[in-house]
Amino acid sequence: MKINLNEILYSVSFALDATEAEYYERIRNNGISVIGETSILRADNVRFSYKDHRNVVVTVGHSKRIAALSIVMGKALGLDDNKLIDLAAYAVLHDNALTEVIQEENQYKLYNNGIGYSDEDYNIRCATIGEKNTSLLPFRTNNRDVILLHNENSDGSGPFGRHYENTPIKAQIIHLANSVDTHCDLTTITKENYTEICNYVRNNSGRLFSVEVSAAFLKAFKPKMLTYLAPTNIDAFLRGSIKKHNDEYSYTEVDNLATLLARIVDFKSHYNCRHSIGVAQKAKIMAEYYEFPADKVSKYYLAGALHDIGKLMISIDILDKPDRLSEAEFEKMKSHAYYTSSILNNIKGMKDIMVWASHHHEKLNGTGYPFHLTGDVLSHEERLMTCCDIYQALAEERIYKEAYPHDKIIHIMKIAVEKGEIDGSIVNDIDKVFGNYDFSKLQ
Repeated sequence: MKINLNEILYSVSFALDATEAEYYERIRNNGISVIGETSILRADNVRFSYKDHRNVVVTVGHSKRIAALSIVMGKALGLDDNKLIDLAAYAVLHDNALTEVIQEENQYKLYNNGIGYSDEDYNIRCATIGEKNTSLLPFRTNNRDVILLHNENSDGSGPFGRHYENTPIKAQIIHLANSVDTHCDLTTITKENYTEICNYVRNNSGRLFSVEVSAAFLKAFKPKMLTYLAPTNIDAFLRGSIKKHNDEYSYTEVDNLATLLARIVDFKSHYNCRHSIGVAQKAKIMAEYYEFPADKVSKYYLAGALHDIGKLMISIDILDKPDRLSEAEFEKMKSHAYYTSSILNNIKGMKDIMVWASHHHEKLNGTGYPFHLTGDVLSHEERLMTCCDIYQALAEERIYKEAYPHDKIIHIMKIAVEKGEIDGSIVNDIDKVFGNYDFSKLQ
């Protein structure tokens, strides 16, 4: 299956940054999120700065800027195209384990009188889980320990105590790029700001950053780079800085990518930690039942994994609210389907995946959302994804309900059929396929 891996990662990075920004905002405000959805989702044009006790500033666009800075340094250090492509991908994925570690830390607090991880423990868990998550992804070059050691300082004072000579060069590059973007302002285009950024790197050379990587940054980082890093320019810069590459990946490799992205989405909410994976698995089972071509089965699994990527844009206070949502909160929750569409629409050559993923709340009678589509325009694939999503949601335990058995799920879905909301023939097929299916064998 041909995909442009980096193009996919660049597109979903916006949602990853919003999640990271919200996490630091919650720490800053003693566990209360005050980020409004409207503000987050206008973030292409607005700079956000959220500082926490770790002295971190997270801004939406953060991952793309790290990728851009990493590419510039990588070129200055003589990395070839394959290494640059992988370097940019890892830059976007540098904190891929954040949502998972947040949930892990929440469990840790339950047994430690509300006390969370130390800064060191937090960095170690993010790096360790992040390294594991990316180990099966389809990259071109050796990337061992890049995620694991991307927070190491040149002088050995980082989480794992590694000096620069024992840290992969890609990890060193990402560390410097990440540090610059979290401690400096890369969105203000002035001579004074440019000088401040360069002084930050120069002053930390030999301590936080190796002399070699610091020199590469100072050589490559010219004043015009601040223009390239602007929200309106960075996509063009990223696409133009590395050769275009649609690579052929095995179905297993694409499935591994989908599974990683689903894990990132699912771990945002304590109550949905298996939802995207479950929808993807059920979508794949039904795709095989309908004898989709192998290429389409893999794409459909990816669509299932990404169907809720827009939930990364929704406040955790809404996602994890134990009570019934207010009307205003429910409207915000519903917006996740629109943002799934918006995020995936940026991936060239994947319009079908965007459509299958983002229309999972549409109904045949037009009462669905976000686009109020009707049965005359909803394809079999869109109708099927809706049914897989409903089935998975009903099969899950939530704070307001138990996990329903198959027969009850089908009963509820047939009521929806009678209302003209979902496809009755698909529900009958799901009943036949899932009725005796052993889901426990799925990972």
